[in-house]
Amino acid sequence: MKNTELDDLRNKINLIDDEIIKLLSNRSKIVLEIGKHKRDESVVDLDREQKILDRLISKFDGSYSKDTIVRLWREIFQSSEKLQKLINIDVQSKRSINSINIYKGGKAKLSDNQKVIKLSSNENPYGPTPKLVEVLENENFYKTLHRYPEIDGLSLRKAISKRFSIDSDRIILGSGSDEVLLFAALAFCKDGDEILHAKHGFEMYSIVSKVVGAVPKKIIEDTNFNLNIDTIVDQITESTKVIYIASPNNPTGTYLARDQIVNLMNNISKNIIVVIDGAYVEYVDKDNYDKGFSLSEEYENLILTRTFSKIYGLAALRIGWCYTSQRVSNIINKIKPPFNTTSISQALAIKALEDEDYIKKISRLNLDIKMWFEKQLKILNIKTRNTEGNFSLIETSEEGAEKISNHLIKDGIIIRRLNSYKLPNFIRISIGTKEEMEQAINSLKKLND
Repeated sequence: MKNTELDDLRNKINLIDDEIIKLLSNRSKIVLEIGKHKRDESVVDLDREQKILDRLISKFDGSYSKDTIVRLWREIFQSSEKLQKLINIDVQSKRSINSINIYKGGKAKLSDNQKVIKLSSNENPYGPTPKLVEVLENENFYKTLHRYPEIDGLSLRKAISKRFSIDSDRIILGSGSDEVLLFAALAFCKDGDEILHAKHGFEMYSIVSKVVGAVPKKIIEDTNFNLNIDTIVDQITESTKVIYIASPNNPTGTYLARDQIVNLMNNISKNIIVVIDGAYVEYVDKDNYDKGFSLSEEYENLILTRTFSKIYGLAALRIGWCYTSQRVSNIINKIKPPFNTTSISQALAIKALEDEDYIKKISRLNLDIKMWFEKQLKILNIKTRNTEGNFSLIETSEEGAEKISNHLIKDGIIIRRLNSYKLPNFIRISIGTKEEMEQAINSLKKLND
């Protein structure tokens, strides 16, 4: 190519660059105007940012990679935020935290004096194994309240190791499994990285993402709320660092079979951490569902979480754990707080692990009552989705969901509307005792009268 031709091409580039600068300047002026309107609001709207990215990617001709476009515009977004902060001089949090909606959870009570049936938080209505009474009666915990717990929770980790035949050195304890979920993001994500999770999944996945400065990206499920592995893989970019998948999922009750997890792990980069959240694992009764930990031997980048809050009936103690490869556990242990689980929690969890028969009994009882409850709902022409877990998922209209919810609450029965999950026409009802579910059905019968 002749020098004159090359110079012409470079001059064209210069003109385009000048135009880009001019457009960015105009954009910044509009950003400042928007900032004036947002003095009392969050300056960050990650959902809008994602919509912008999706729109731009759909319009681009592919001459640059999708990741390049994402990185360029995220830099523009961050610069825009800084401009808006100049006119909103105030105490400012990390940009991603601004868009967090505080996690509300299910209601615990209606009033101070009203007796209620709580079917909103997927708890074990029978509580923990009666054998825990032995620990509470024989251990004088008050005598050791001035002492720190085991710094590494070794006794509990050994008990878990014995119960599930896994390596105690690869077990990480957490203050509930929520903290374990946070560990994964803290250890492997930086500002601007992406974290994938189901669109209709546990709200903490999005919150955890934003806490560490990562961008939560929602995986769209099919019409039955099932995750497709190809869909997950297609959404992965160079910025993807963690994938959270609840199996079974809360609140939809769907799950991934073992072969689906294998398919996913075989089709993603080894530098992406996959967290399979197994909070409801003990309630699953499917042949193709893997309750074990063998996949952690095959995939170094896999984290399997468990909790004592659900079937073990120890929600108040806030204790969970995960199992992963030695490499990943070594990394997480560097950021784990030294005394994040209490002596009392550890001792009671150890005892709970010993009563395997009780866990099997509760699992069977839950399934039997759930089948009975959903049969009664069918008689009342109330539709439910198939779910794995200790809850039923009612599908109706938005108006119907509000009507059912308000009616049950008037009768002192607390359930969970799913508006915060963007499922306004669904209701999640935890499976309680047979007596509690009979009262729920009797209440719904009155609604139909």
